[in-house]
Amino acid sequence: MLIALFLTVIYQKMKPYLLLFSLFLIWKSVFSQDTLFVNKHQFNSPVQNVFDAEGSVFVKTTGQLFQLEGNQWTPFEQQFSKPYVFFKDNFYESDFIPNSELFDIKPIKELVPQRGEFIATAARAGSRFFIASGSELFEYEIRDHYTKSYHNMSIRDIYIEDSLKVISTYSGIFVNDTIKLKEVNYSNGPLLKIDSVYYFTWDEISLFFPPDSVVLIPNGTSRFSGKARKIISSGENLYTLHTQAVSKVLPGFELQPIHQGLEYLDLEEFQDGLVFSTFQGVCLKWDGNRIDTLAVIPTEVKDIYPIGDRLLLSSDVGVYEWTAQKNQLKKLVDKPFAVMSTIDDFGNLWVATENGLFVLTPDFPDPITIIPNVEFNREALLLKGEMLYVGAVDGLYTLNTYEIEKSYLPNLLNKLQVSSNERKPFWIIGGFILILVFVGGYFLYRKRKKERLISIRKSGSEEWNLKDLEEKVVMEKILTVDGLASTLNTNTVQLNRNFKKLGITPGKFLKKIKMKQAKELLDAGSSIEEVSKAIGYSERLIKSELDRD
Repeated sequence: MLIALFLTVIYQKMKPYLLLFSLFLIWKSVFSQDTLFVNKHQFNSPVQNVFDAEGSVFVKTTGQLFQLEGNQWTPFEQQFSKPYVFFKDNFYESDFIPNSELFDIKPIKELVPQRGEFIATAARAGSRFFIASGSELFEYEIRDHYTKSYHNMSIRDIYIEDSLKVISTYSGIFVNDTIKLKEVNYSNGPLLKIDSVYYFTWDEISLFFPPDSVVLIPNGTSRFSGKARKIISSGENLYTLHTQAVSKVLPGFELQPIHQGLEYLDLEEFQDGLVFSTFQGVCLKWDGNRIDTLAVIPTEVKDIYPIGDRLLLSSDVGVYEWTAQKNQLKKLVDKPFAVMSTIDDFGNLWVATENGLFVLTPDFPDPITIIPNVEFNREALLLKGEMLYVGAVDGLYTLNTYEIEKSYLPNLLNKLQVSSNERKPFWIIGGFILILVFVGGYFLYRKRKKERLISIRKSGSEEWNLKDLEEKVVMEKILTVDGLASTLNTNTVQLNRNFKKLGITPGKFLKKIKMKQAKELLDAGSSIEEVSKAIGYSERLIKSELDRD
């Protein structure tokens, strides 16, 4: 009891200093990054203040409280009579701005397009940062160590050359960010250029003539081969990867199988031959005459990345390395649900998984989290010079590997590698800070606990379970991960964390429900067109997933 009283007294005495320190941390975390002015928002009456609450941003003007929904400001139902409105456990109004809500605008005055310095408030939503000052609301974009585009689209392939950029998604194929192909609506494999000829694999194989012409190759698939996934060249020949066969392409594009009987996932050229992986975890090599088994992994091998005399094999249990010289297989990265990997010019190993993007550096033994809680896709990782493009179920992520190597990683590693010897001279200060953190953490815990209870009550459930969520998805016709997060009054990051406890990702959960709906509707006699409209998925995707003709 005495200890709690003592800590409370310390907290009250130090509260003004903690506030200043918090403002400094906000400024450091936000404006030490690449921050750009984006927009000045217009309202019918002067802006009073801005704040964030329950995962959203709110603006109070002299006449109304507004909530940010996408790019629109929507009037809030509850009315307030006082000039300022804030949120702490619940919305409350005030005749003045409390010190705890003030934002120090002086360090970033050059970023604010107004004369003079005014009392300011601030709020952040993802990469969007808002400052209310001088009766105006200004918006900024905070560029962290990555950018994101093609929002809410599932990226399946990325192709970039000097004058051509093709982004393939389940929502369409986009050329140079302006053209959407009409003949091909989705992709299940990479676009590849072989001897100046572009090949599209999307269950079938087509020729692509930039910028917008696609011609189907009649013999590109057959009953024995299954669905097309990839085409590559080795020597003077072309080879295809289908779900049920690896084949050599003969004149007239006739397919001659070189291996059948398994489910095939990836195909690459390696040491004057071919290597291909399977759903059964077997990695095989073909030298032009015979098939040899290189490695066997206890789960599906989703991606092969050849580098010199080595192969990097991405699987559901991590990334393995197979070395030709020693004929040896060892695990490099113990990250589950790995879908693709690559190595940049600095020797860093990048691993995309269904739970985030990680990098393994030569100077640090453990994988470092770069983008957490994002479900990345197979065949959607491209290293082009310094730029790394990674496709996910919710968009395209772009990173500059040079900037990450020279700036982001050193700062992060300095935090990870602080030795105990360096900390000893500061043990007294550290202990004092620990006490402050403990006290602050206690109050923050109480606040967040209340917020969580409010959120749970709004969602009408005391805990998440897959059965209740499935009913909610069906009843409210939820189609996207963002839509599910919005319905549950949370954000996609928190949504991924909660679903991780349930043993599934939000994207896979939604897809499973939609495919279940599709099967039930088809079994009941509905046409494929009717099913497509009912669940919001393309006819081709439904046929692909349910293996329906």
